[in-house]
Amino acid sequence: MTIMLRNRADYANGSFNSSPSPGQLAKRYDHFISFLLKSVLVGVAAGAVAVAFRLALANAETWRERVLEWAHRVPGWGWLVLPVLGAVVVGIAGWLTDFAPETAGSGIPHVEAVLGRKRRLIWQRVIPIKFLAGTLSLGAGLSLGREGPTVQMGAAAGQAMSNMLRQSKVEELQLIACGAGAGLSAIFNAPLAGVIFVVEELRRNFSPYVVGGALAASIAADVVSRAILGPLPTFRVAQLQALPLATLPLFLLLGVLAGLMGAAFNESLTGSLDLAGRLAAFPRWLKASLAAFLAGLVGYVLPQVLGGGHPLIMVLLKEQSSFSLAWLLIMFSAKFLLTMVSYSAGVPGGIFLPLLTLGALLGALVGQASSPLFPRLNGLIPSFATVGMAAYFVAVVRAPLTGIVLITEMTGRYQHMLPLLLASIVAYVVVEALGSLPVYEALLERLPKVGKKGGSSPSLWGGTAVTEVVVESGSAASGRLLKDLSLPPDCLLVGIRRGSREIIPRGNTRLLEGDVLRIITGEDRIVAVRGELTKITFCRIIR
Repeated sequence: MTIMLRNRADYANGSFNSSPSPGQLAKRYDHFISFLLKSVLVGVAAGAVAVAFRLALANAETWRERVLEWAHRVPGWGWLVLPVLGAVVVGIAGWLTDFAPETAGSGIPHVEAVLGRKRRLIWQRVIPIKFLAGTLSLGAGLSLGREGPTVQMGAAAGQAMSNMLRQSKVEELQLIACGAGAGLSAIFNAPLAGVIFVVEELRRNFSPYVVGGALAASIAADVVSRAILGPLPTFRVAQLQALPLATLPLFLLLGVLAGLMGAAFNESLTGSLDLAGRLAAFPRWLKASLAAFLAGLVGYVLPQVLGGGHPLIMVLLKEQSSFSLAWLLIMFSAKFLLTMVSYSAGVPGGIFLPLLTLGALLGALVGQASSPLFPRLNGLIPSFATVGMAAYFVAVVRAPLTGIVLITEMTGRYQHMLPLLLASIVAYVVVEALGSLPVYEALLERLPKVGKKGGSSPSLWGGTAVTEVVVESGSAASGRLLKDLSLPPDCLLVGIRRGSREIIPRGNTRLLEGDVLRIITGEDRIVAVRGELTKITFCRIIR
């Protein structure tokens, strides 16, 4: 939402009746520049937290590798070392998480709920507990990613900075979003992906404050990261060879497989959480310990699947790499199942890096199977693994721009943009046709109900929920007057966002493509209302 003061008369019939005076323009400009400077401070803070977290994880992973090497030299009972040690360490992480339940899992759904004013963000407990418990969980070998914790800690850094500067609630939410994008930028050296993640996933708004603030924060965070950790991309990929157009059908096939397996990932993740929910009698620390014990057993035999998967991706991206189909299938299956077990443990950890690993393995499978068709081409696996990461990310998260830009920045390679775009859009179409919810939308709906004992504040409207729908091309609402639009019962249309403008709904307001309608309804009716809105208007639900 653009932070500007306008009179109600400015919104008559959805348009402005008067131009702002030079004094008003100067005031808005000063306010905007001030906001950008605050976003830079948020980016520096979020970047510092992300770099510290990344260094802590690197040390923890080094210790795990040393323990595993020593365990393989111990005869008889060496296979028990990592499972037992991991169970103790992750059990402590589970115990810590109970002091801040919102830090469990990725943290991104919680940030989205905070931005939707449905949850509180208490930065004083989120940052230390997410940092420590996340380091213990990922360092012990659970198949979880580092990006979820940094996004949530970055958002918490944004709130901390807002509190220090005594900002309004509206600006606080903007700075929280900026901090979240900065956290993603710093952890992956991907500033543009951090910006697009804020615009496409968190805010879904192209207003100057959203885009400008996210840019300023992400650039600042990336500068901090590069100054301390170096300027190299996350994945060091050899020069990818040019691929003939004859290979495009293979990337189309990869997109189809990514869409199918992306839907399977989302359904399996929610299923594993349902299964863990049936063990409510078990304390969190015990469930976390059991998951870590299982991860240790698997890791003793297949150490490549432990952690987020960065070393495994690096192996797949080596020039002229070649693997057997059986090995790739085993790696994919083990990583998939271990990710489900790890996330259901309820300790801090994201899914970005594990799903990128799965995408790389899926791409490598297609590339290895396709090698006999193109005997003159060497090094198909790095090319297909790179495209597979983007396609699988798009299928699971349903944020195509973020996925495409993220993989491009993480690899530093642009040669395969055409097959990457093709596979990503095919994966998107396939998973949409299957009706699978985007992973963060599904996880957001699974957040526990707030209450007096929940430690979180209720939604902004108290007993009601806010949903947003976008008027798309070809929808029944496009071009119609509001008075002619039949909304479901128990709904209240409270605002229309058109680009960077906020329009007061009136009966004679004509809806245009791209308008975002903000609708209030009862919390108990939210799911039914979303379905009715989709059927009546063919609009797309975006929150």
